[in-house]
Amino acid sequence: MKLLYENFLEVIKNPPAYFVTSLAIMVFIATFSIIVGRIIEKMDVRAKPNKLITVVIEGIGGFNKFIQGYVGKQWQYVTPFVLTMTLYVFLSNISGVAALDAPTKYTAITFSMSLMSFYIVQSTGVISKGAKHFLGIFQPYFPMLPLNLVSEFVPILSMALRLFGNIAGGALIMTLLYGLLGWGSILVTPPFHALFDIGFGLIQTIVIVLLTIIFTSMKISEEDFEIIKK
Repeated sequence: MKLLYENFLEVIKNPPAYFVTSLAIMVFIATFSIIVGRIIEKMDVRAKPNKLITVVIEGIGGFNKFIQGYVGKQWQYVTPFVLTMTLYVFLSNISGVAALDAPTKYTAITFSMSLMSFYIVQSTGVISKGAKHFLGIFQPYFPMLPLNLVSEFVPILSMALRLFGNIAGGALIMTLLYGLLGWGSILVTPPFHALFDIGFGLIQTIVIVLLTIIFTSMKISEEDFEIIKK
């Protein structure tokens, strides 16, 4: 216990670079959201928004409709979680472009994201179905309980390792290129940054978000979709 406490103090005194990057990304998302939210809240309904506000409004509106198509009336609960996860994962993935230590190339961060995904899935199921949500682990027969429990927790490991593997793999390749090319890497590496940091970063963001939404949609009551249709 004493060793654990000492390690904790050491991390607080000398936080890892990826932890600092992670905090900076979270602060940026929170600050940006608060500022834009205040601007929209105080905006006159007859006023024409600027390009940034227009992009934000249209983007969030489209995202809401996308989530609504998968989770029905529970979109108001799911969207804030998923949208925040989307922004955080994407910014973390591409942070290597700014010469930062990408948080998502560390399992501590990717497992945190997969646990958040697990929470979204399970909590939405409880909100939608109530206590009946937990009866799903006994379907279609009671002997299926062990396999059903495994199937609930395996996605946590799967999503965490998938995100970690792709981002860490790209970071490793970039490190090797910088080591081999030296100053010449300034001319050679930009296309690789575009591929590994931005391209793969975007793809992995889409994957973890889509998996979260799909797993969540499997926990939704049919009545939630019928209400939307009406």
